[in-house]
Amino acid sequence: MAERSELDQRFSRRSVMLGAGAGVVFAGLAARLYHLQVVKAEDYRTLSDNNRFNFRTIVPSRGRILDRNGEALANNRQDFRVVLIPERADNIDETLVRMSRYVDLSDHTLNRIKSDISQKRAFSNILIDEHLEWETFAQLNLNVPDLPGVLPLSGETRRYPETGVFSHIIGFVGTPDPNDIEEDDDILLRQPSFQIGKTGVEEAVDKRLRGRAGRLKIEVNAIGRVVREWPEEDNEAVSGEDVYLTLDAKLQEFTAEQFGEDSGGAALIDIETGELRALLSMPTFDANLFVSGLTRADMEQLNSDPRRPQFNKVLGGTYPPASTFKMIVAMAALEAGVMSPEETIHCSGRVSIGDRDFHCWRRNGHGAVNLHSSLTQSCDSYYYEMAQRVGVDAIKNMGQRLGLGQVYELGITGQQSGVLPDDNWKRARVNDGWRTGDTLNVSIGQGYVLATPLQLAVMTARLANGQRAVSPFLIIDPDAPKFETLNVNPVHLELIRNAMFAICEVPGGTAYRPNGLGIKGLHMAGKTGTGQVRGISAAERASGVLRNNELPWEYRDHSLFVGYAPFNNPRFACGVVVEHGGGGSGRAATISRAILGKALERDGLTEASLANELPPDSSPSGTPL
Repeated sequence: MAERSELDQRFSRRSVMLGAGAGVVFAGLAARLYHLQVVKAEDYRTLSDNNRFNFRTIVPSRGRILDRNGEALANNRQDFRVVLIPERADNIDETLVRMSRYVDLSDHTLNRIKSDISQKRAFSNILIDEHLEWETFAQLNLNVPDLPGVLPLSGETRRYPETGVFSHIIGFVGTPDPNDIEEDDDILLRQPSFQIGKTGVEEAVDKRLRGRAGRLKIEVNAIGRVVREWPEEDNEAVSGEDVYLTLDAKLQEFTAEQFGEDSGGAALIDIETGELRALLSMPTFDANLFVSGLTRADMEQLNSDPRRPQFNKVLGGTYPPASTFKMIVAMAALEAGVMSPEETIHCSGRVSIGDRDFHCWRRNGHGAVNLHSSLTQSCDSYYYEMAQRVGVDAIKNMGQRLGLGQVYELGITGQQSGVLPDDNWKRARVNDGWRTGDTLNVSIGQGYVLATPLQLAVMTARLANGQRAVSPFLIIDPDAPKFETLNVNPVHLELIRNAMFAICEVPGGTAYRPNGLGIKGLHMAGKTGTGQVRGISAAERASGVLRNNELPWEYRDHSLFVGYAPFNNPRFACGVVVEHGGGGSGRAATISRAILGKALERDGLTEASLANELPPDSSPSGTPL
């Protein structure tokens, strides 16, 4: 019994010791569990979420660019691309080898990817390929578990539905360059395949079109497959604004059809509001090529075309305004009081200054001409005389008042101011003083004077309006522009406008056509111009000046026309230049009639709505009604 009692005591002590030990271990475990699950819960929850959740920047939809009627000139289409996140790739080289099973990775592409990886942070998205076919995109999604760090993405890319005819004005988008990224801290610029406006309206209102980035929370499983995703409420993406232009898409397309294969520019402006209804440069190019990536063949074709399709001729092309400039000389002389409308000048076909002859376009001259007949027959000799009387400074001043020699607030770049020369300009440009011969050249829109098709349209709009210095605008803004007073004598304007009417609507006018606008009861007014691009030698004049169709294309005269309609109720004005198109009464006048008529038709301005449209007195003196 004593032995049994001793054994029981020994067992009890051991049990207590084991129990105490177990209690200590349990207490330690409990404390550790408490520390892990309660004290450090938030820290481990964050670590867990980092393994379980990823965050992705949401690129917003770029705003559309629309014409005045809501027709899309620039919108978006779905696009598939694939990116690589270096820090999530176990072995980048191996991942790229696997990727090559699904997408073509040329040496150039691989070098570009590796360069991007070396220059960007490890968590950045590195573009592998874009504009993928749906089948390729689907394959990549199916095989994502075998492609660590690879992320297929569905997004949007820019699309220009009206192929070509708006390219110079709308512009195009492109990938931000390092300077763009350095100057703009918007996170969107750091997203692969994100594009910003590079030219035209796309560039001018890029931040309005761009929108605001959002953030997407993504739940992944152990092998990295996405199982759930949702946007953060406080960081939702905001789409870019839609931007409306004053342009009429159908009228722009119609204008391009009138040009056909010809090269040049055309502007059509609302005389009352300043809205630009058409703004076209021809030939044009497909802006979609710049979004998807130009091939070397595409670039060579654009660069080798002598008609320069990438050059914006309507805003940046400067041309001798030729005889369209005579209206400025006439207005300057009338306002200065150096001639009267009835005074006649005898045109013999040439004017001699010193030992140099300045020729009229009609070799044998026009005989006696006054203001009205000098414009309707486009006599050069008359303006040689008027320009000498009034001087180049007054001519320049009138040109500026009527809209030449300046750029306008259109919101887009690429405009040229043209040239309204004077003595100071010539001394600064060619280090020589002004001469009488320079004045005579300027008087017929040749020599140093240059203007763009847009400026010629503005000049015509101001002559037609008569009261306000109409200025063009392109991007619709709720605040209507305020125009300054033109401040010229209305009687003088009426003299010019009556002559412009006779040019188009009275037999003998340089742009007369029996059917005029082609709209019964409506009349137009305008002025032709033939811009000389080559010098004519004395020998050629003696033997006979070569016709345009006898010359290579690049040596032919430019064809110019400015006009407005309807005559008594002016609504639209245009300026058209056809490069190397010959005389102004030909191609440029034909195009102008067509687009003025179409603009009136599209605005519902018919015979019934303008019943009071009557022609002016078309007597030789041009006396106003």
